[in-house]
Amino acid sequence: MNLRGLVLDYLHTLQARGVQRLAVDDEARGVLREWMLAAKRGYQSAPVQVMRQQPVAEQVAGEPENTPTPKLDVDLSEPVPAEPQVQEEDIPFFRPGGSNAEEAWANMRRLLPTWGPLRQLGTLREKVVLPQGNPGADIVFLGDAPGFYDEKAGLPFQGEAGGKLDGMLKAMGLTREQVYLTHMVKFRPAQPRQTMNTRPPSDKELLFSRPVVDFELRLVQPRVIVALGVIAARGLLQQGNLPLAAYQERTWDFNGIPVIVTHHPSYLLRTSDLGERRRLWEEMLHVMQLAGLPISEKQRGYFLPKIQM
Repeated sequence: MNLRGLVLDYLHTLQARGVQRLAVDDEARGVLREWMLAAKRGYQSAPVQVMRQQPVAEQVAGEPENTPTPKLDVDLSEPVPAEPQVQEEDIPFFRPGGSNAEEAWANMRRLLPTWGPLRQLGTLREKVVLPQGNPGADIVFLGDAPGFYDEKAGLPFQGEAGGKLDGMLKAMGLTREQVYLTHMVKFRPAQPRQTMNTRPPSDKELLFSRPVVDFELRLVQPRVIVALGVIAARGLLQQGNLPLAAYQERTWDFNGIPVIVTHHPSYLLRTSDLGERRRLWEEMLHVMQLAGLPISEKQRGYFLPKIQM
Protein backbone atom coordinates (compact mmCIF):
# COMPACT_ATOMS: atom_id res chain seq x y z
CA MET A 1 0.00 0.00 0.00
CA ASN A 2 1.42 3.38 -1.01
CA LEU A 3 0.74 6.83 0.47
CA ARG A 4 -2.50 7.09 -1.48
CA GLY A 5 -3.65 3.77 -0.09
CA LEU A 6 -2.92 4.88 3.47
CA VAL A 7 -4.94 8.06 2.97
CA LEU A 8 -7.86 6.15 1.46
CA ASP A 9 -7.76 3.73 4.39
CA TYR A 10 -7.94 6.74 6.71
CA LEU A 11 -10.98 8.05 4.83
CA HIS A 12 -12.61 4.63 5.15
CA THR A 13 -12.02 4.82 8.91
CA LEU A 14 -13.65 8.26 9.08
CA GLN A 15 -16.63 6.94 7.15
CA ALA A 16 -17.00 4.06 9.58
CA ARG A 17 -17.13 6.61 12.40
CA GLY A 18 -19.97 8.45 10.69
CA VAL A 19 -17.94 11.43 9.42
CA GLN A 20 -19.53 12.81 6.24
CA ARG A 21 -17.43 15.90 5.42
CA LEU A 22 -13.76 16.72 5.88
CA ALA A 23 -12.11 20.15 6.08
CA VAL A 24 -9.19 20.48 3.65
CA ASP A 25 -7.43 23.26 1.73
CA ASP A 26 -7.40 23.66 -2.07
CA GLU A 27 -4.15 21.76 -2.59
CA ALA A 28 -5.22 18.76 -0.50
CA ARG A 29 -8.64 18.75 -2.15
CA GLY A 30 -7.03 18.47 -5.59
CA VAL A 31 -4.74 15.63 -4.51
CA LEU A 32 -7.61 13.70 -2.94
CA ARG A 33 -9.78 14.15 -6.00
CA GLU A 34 -6.99 12.85 -8.25
CA TRP A 35 -6.41 9.80 -6.04
CA MET A 36 -10.09 8.94 -5.75
CA LEU A 37 -10.65 9.24 -9.50
CA ALA A 38 -7.58 7.09 -10.18
CA ALA A 39 -8.84 4.43 -7.77
CA LYS A 40 -12.20 4.39 -9.56
CA ARG A 41 -10.43 3.97 -12.91
CA GLY A 42 -8.33 1.14 -11.44
CA TYR A 43 -4.77 2.40 -11.97
CA GLN A 44 -2.09 4.32 -10.14
CA SER A 45 -2.09 8.09 -10.35
CA ALA A 46 1.07 10.03 -10.96
CA PRO A 47 3.23 10.68 -7.91
CA VAL A 48 2.48 13.91 -6.15
CA GLN A 49 4.49 16.02 -3.76
CA VAL A 50 3.05 15.92 -0.28
CA MET A 51 3.37 19.32 1.32
CA ARG A 52 3.66 19.83 5.05
CA GLN A 53 0.22 20.25 6.49
CA GLN A 54 -0.58 23.76 7.65
CA PRO A 55 -2.37 24.01 10.98
CA VAL A 56 -5.95 25.24 10.89
CA ALA A 57 -6.19 28.12 13.36
CA GLU A 58 -9.39 29.36 14.91
CA GLN A 59 -10.30 32.97 14.15
CA VAL A 60 -8.70 35.33 16.65
CA ALA A 61 -10.46 38.43 17.95
CA GLY A 62 -9.61 41.43 15.77
CA GLU A 63 -8.64 39.26 12.76
CA PRO A 64 -10.40 40.22 9.49
CA GLU A 65 -13.55 38.20 8.93
CA ASN A 66 -12.51 37.30 5.38
CA THR A 67 -9.48 35.28 6.54
CA PRO A 68 -9.34 32.19 4.28
CA THR A 69 -10.47 28.98 5.95
CA PRO A 70 -10.47 25.42 4.62
CA LYS A 71 -13.58 24.50 2.69
CA LEU A 72 -15.76 21.58 3.76
CA ASP A 73 -15.80 20.16 0.27
CA VAL A 74 -14.57 16.57 0.59
CA ASP A 75 -17.78 14.57 0.72
CA LEU A 76 -17.41 11.33 2.68
CA SER A 77 -21.10 10.45 2.47
CA GLU A 78 -20.33 8.68 -0.84
CA PRO A 79 -18.32 5.42 -0.86
CA VAL A 80 -14.57 5.96 -0.92
CA PRO A 81 -13.02 3.67 -3.56
CA ALA A 82 -10.56 1.00 -2.48
CA GLU A 83 -7.10 0.53 -3.89
CA PRO A 84 -7.01 -1.39 -7.20
CA GLN A 85 -6.61 -5.14 -6.75
CA VAL A 86 -3.12 -6.55 -7.21
CA GLN A 87 -2.94 -8.79 -10.27
CA GLU A 88 -1.29 -12.19 -9.98
CA GLU A 89 1.37 -11.24 -12.52
CA ASP A 90 2.37 -8.27 -10.32
CA ILE A 91 3.34 -10.49 -7.37
CA PRO A 92 7.15 -10.76 -7.29
CA PHE A 93 9.28 -13.88 -7.10
CA PHE A 94 11.68 -14.40 -4.20
CA ARG A 95 14.54 -16.66 -5.23
CA PRO A 96 17.72 -15.98 -3.21
CA GLY A 97 19.50 -18.97 -4.72
CA GLY A 98 22.04 -21.27 -3.11
CA SER A 99 23.46 -24.71 -3.84
CA ASN A 100 22.25 -26.11 -0.50
CA ALA A 101 19.90 -25.23 2.36
CA GLU A 102 22.62 -23.50 4.37
CA GLU A 103 23.50 -21.19 1.48
CA ALA A 104 19.81 -20.54 0.77
CA TRP A 105 19.19 -19.44 4.38
CA ALA A 106 22.27 -17.20 4.32
CA ASN A 107 21.19 -15.64 1.03
CA MET A 108 17.68 -15.02 2.35
CA ARG A 109 18.99 -13.22 5.42
CA ARG A 110 21.33 -11.15 3.25
CA LEU A 111 18.78 -10.27 0.56
CA LEU A 112 15.59 -9.72 2.51
CA PRO A 113 16.48 -6.48 4.39
CA THR A 114 16.87 -4.60 1.08
CA TRP A 115 14.65 -6.67 -1.22
CA GLY A 116 13.23 -4.20 -3.75
CA PRO A 117 9.58 -5.31 -4.10
CA LEU A 118 8.93 -4.85 -0.37
CA ARG A 119 11.09 -1.77 0.14
CA GLN A 120 9.52 0.00 -2.85
CA LEU A 121 6.04 -0.29 -1.35
CA GLY A 122 7.01 2.62 0.88
CA THR A 123 4.64 1.48 3.64
CA LEU A 124 6.94 -0.65 5.78
CA ARG A 125 9.52 0.40 8.33
CA GLU A 126 13.24 -0.09 7.78
CA LYS A 127 14.25 -2.78 10.28
CA VAL A 128 13.73 -6.38 9.22
CA VAL A 129 12.56 -8.95 11.79
CA LEU A 130 13.99 -12.27 10.67
CA PRO A 131 12.65 -15.67 11.73
CA GLN A 132 13.83 -17.49 14.82
CA GLY A 133 14.21 -21.12 15.78
CA ASN A 134 14.99 -24.41 14.11
CA PRO A 135 15.07 -24.26 10.28
CA GLY A 136 14.30 -27.98 10.25
CA ALA A 137 11.42 -27.80 12.73
CA ASP A 138 8.31 -29.97 12.57
CA ILE A 139 6.12 -27.01 13.61
CA VAL A 140 6.04 -23.49 12.15
CA PHE A 141 4.25 -20.70 14.03
CA LEU A 142 3.26 -17.90 11.64
CA GLY A 143 2.08 -14.42 12.70
CA ASP A 144 0.98 -11.50 10.56
CA ALA A 145 3.64 -8.79 11.07
CA PRO A 146 6.05 -7.59 13.74
CA GLY A 147 4.98 -5.16 16.43
CA PHE A 148 6.96 -2.62 18.43
CA TYR A 149 8.73 -5.09 20.72
CA ASP A 150 9.51 -7.47 17.84
CA GLU A 151 11.11 -4.66 15.87
CA LYS A 152 13.06 -3.45 18.89
CA ALA A 153 14.50 -6.91 19.59
CA GLY A 154 14.79 -7.92 15.93
CA LEU A 155 13.04 -11.19 16.85
CA PRO A 156 9.46 -12.43 16.35
CA PHE A 157 6.84 -12.68 19.11
CA GLN A 158 8.30 -10.48 21.83
CA GLY A 159 6.54 -8.52 24.58
CA GLU A 160 3.58 -9.83 26.55
CA ALA A 161 2.11 -11.71 23.58
CA GLY A 162 5.46 -13.42 23.09
CA GLY A 163 5.40 -14.43 26.73
CA LYS A 164 2.03 -16.09 26.17
CA LEU A 165 3.45 -17.96 23.18
CA ASP A 166 6.37 -19.12 25.30
CA GLY A 167 3.84 -20.42 27.84
CA MET A 168 1.99 -22.32 25.10
CA LEU A 169 5.23 -23.86 23.90
CA LYS A 170 6.20 -24.86 27.44
CA ALA A 171 2.83 -26.57 27.92
CA MET A 172 3.50 -28.47 24.67
CA GLY A 173 6.91 -29.52 25.99
CA LEU A 174 8.72 -27.31 23.50
CA THR A 175 11.04 -24.29 23.38
CA ARG A 176 11.62 -21.59 20.78
CA GLU A 177 14.75 -23.42 19.67
CA GLN A 178 12.68 -26.49 18.69
CA VAL A 179 10.09 -24.71 16.51
CA TYR A 180 10.27 -22.14 13.70
CA LEU A 181 8.81 -18.68 14.40
CA THR A 182 8.15 -16.19 11.60
CA HIS A 183 5.75 -13.56 10.25
CA MET A 184 3.97 -13.17 6.94
CA VAL A 185 5.45 -9.66 6.65
CA LYS A 186 8.99 -9.28 7.95
CA PHE A 187 8.84 -5.51 8.53
CA ARG A 188 6.62 -3.59 10.93
CA PRO A 189 3.88 -1.78 8.99
CA ALA A 190 4.43 1.98 9.08
CA GLN A 191 2.05 4.68 10.26
CA PRO A 192 2.29 8.48 10.48
CA ARG A 193 3.77 9.74 13.77
CA GLN A 194 4.38 6.15 14.83
CA THR A 195 5.61 5.31 18.31
CA MET A 196 4.56 1.98 19.89
CA ASN A 197 1.37 1.77 17.84
CA THR A 198 1.11 -0.53 14.86
CA ARG A 199 -1.44 -1.66 12.31
CA PRO A 200 -2.30 -4.91 10.54
CA PRO A 201 -0.47 -5.42 7.25
CA SER A 202 -2.40 -4.49 4.12
CA ASP A 203 -3.48 -7.02 1.50
CA LYS A 204 -0.72 -5.81 -0.81
CA GLU A 205 1.93 -6.10 1.89
CA LEU A 206 0.76 -9.66 2.57
CA LEU A 207 0.72 -10.61 -1.12
CA PHE A 208 4.19 -9.18 -1.78
CA SER A 209 5.54 -10.99 1.31
CA ARG A 210 3.94 -14.34 0.53
CA PRO A 211 6.76 -15.44 -1.86
CA VAL A 212 9.20 -15.02 1.03
CA VAL A 213 7.06 -17.23 3.29
CA ASP A 214 6.69 -19.77 0.50
CA PHE A 215 10.49 -19.88 0.20
CA GLU A 216 10.86 -20.38 3.97
CA LEU A 217 8.31 -23.17 4.14
CA ARG A 218 9.86 -25.01 1.20
CA LEU A 219 13.16 -25.01 3.08
CA VAL A 220 11.76 -25.91 6.51
CA GLN A 221 9.31 -28.57 5.26
CA PRO A 222 7.42 -28.73 8.57
CA ARG A 223 4.82 -31.32 9.43
CA VAL A 224 2.33 -28.63 10.40
CA ILE A 225 1.91 -24.84 10.20
CA VAL A 226 0.12 -22.86 12.91
CA ALA A 227 -1.35 -19.59 11.59
CA LEU A 228 -1.71 -17.27 14.58
CA GLY A 229 -4.67 -15.00 13.97
CA VAL A 230 -7.00 -14.32 11.08
CA ILE A 231 -4.65 -11.91 9.23
CA ALA A 232 -1.89 -14.52 9.08
CA ALA A 233 -4.44 -17.11 7.89
CA ARG A 234 -5.76 -14.83 5.14
CA GLY A 235 -2.26 -13.95 3.98
CA LEU A 236 -1.12 -17.57 3.81
CA LEU A 237 -4.23 -19.35 2.57
CA GLN A 238 -5.72 -16.64 0.32
CA GLN A 239 -9.33 -17.58 1.07
CA GLY A 240 -10.67 -14.03 1.16
CA ASN A 241 -12.03 -12.27 4.21
CA LEU A 242 -13.28 -15.32 6.07
CA PRO A 243 -13.69 -14.75 9.82
CA LEU A 244 -11.42 -16.54 12.25
CA ALA A 245 -14.20 -18.93 13.30
CA ALA A 246 -14.49 -20.19 9.70
CA TYR A 247 -10.76 -20.85 9.53
CA GLN A 248 -10.90 -22.72 12.85
CA GLU A 249 -13.55 -25.16 11.62
CA ARG A 250 -11.17 -27.34 9.61
CA THR A 251 -7.57 -28.26 8.87
CA TRP A 252 -6.29 -26.41 5.80
CA ASP A 253 -3.53 -27.23 3.36
CA PHE A 254 -0.57 -25.23 2.06
CA ASN A 255 1.47 -27.03 -0.59
CA GLY A 256 0.70 -30.37 1.08
CA ILE A 257 1.39 -29.15 4.63
CA PRO A 258 -1.51 -29.16 7.14
CA VAL A 259 -2.39 -25.69 8.48
CA ILE A 260 -4.13 -25.13 11.82
CA VAL A 261 -5.56 -21.64 12.36
CA THR A 262 -5.98 -20.38 15.90
CA HIS A 263 -5.99 -17.17 17.94
CA HIS A 264 -2.92 -14.98 18.11
CA PRO A 265 -1.30 -15.38 21.56
CA SER A 266 -2.26 -11.77 22.32
CA TYR A 267 -5.83 -13.10 22.60
CA LEU A 268 -4.82 -14.75 25.88
CA LEU A 269 -4.10 -11.27 27.25
CA ARG A 270 -7.72 -10.28 26.63
CA THR A 271 -9.71 -13.29 27.83
CA SER A 272 -9.95 -15.31 31.02
CA ASP A 273 -12.72 -17.56 29.66
CA LEU A 274 -11.64 -21.13 30.44
CA GLY A 275 -13.81 -22.47 27.62
CA GLU A 276 -11.98 -20.34 25.06
CA ARG A 277 -8.62 -21.22 26.55
CA ARG A 278 -9.53 -24.90 26.43
CA ARG A 279 -10.48 -24.59 22.76
CA LEU A 280 -7.15 -22.98 21.93
CA TRP A 281 -5.37 -25.74 23.85
CA GLU A 282 -7.30 -28.43 21.96
CA GLU A 283 -6.03 -26.85 18.76
CA MET A 284 -2.48 -27.14 20.12
CA LEU A 285 -3.12 -30.81 20.96
CA HIS A 286 -4.14 -31.28 17.33
CA VAL A 287 -0.91 -29.58 16.25
CA MET A 288 1.09 -31.92 18.49
CA GLN A 289 -0.73 -34.90 17.01
CA LEU A 290 0.01 -33.79 13.44
CA ALA A 291 3.66 -33.21 14.38
CA GLY A 292 3.94 -36.70 15.87
CA LEU A 293 4.65 -35.45 19.40
CA PRO A 294 3.72 -37.54 22.45
CA ILE A 295 0.76 -36.22 24.46
CA SER A 296 0.51 -37.02 28.15
CA GLU A 297 -2.66 -37.43 30.17
CA LYS A 298 -1.69 -34.30 32.08
CA GLN A 299 -1.54 -32.34 28.83
CA ARG A 300 -4.91 -33.73 27.73
CA GLY A 301 -6.43 -32.57 31.01
CA TYR A 302 -5.36 -28.92 30.85
CA PHE A 303 -8.35 -26.57 31.35
CA LEU A 304 -10.78 -29.43 31.96
CA PRO A 305 -13.11 -29.02 34.98
CA LYS A 306 -11.64 -30.49 38.12
CA ILE A 307 -13.60 -33.32 39.73
CA GLN A 308 -14.60 -32.44 43.27
CA MET A 309 -13.83 -35.23 45.75
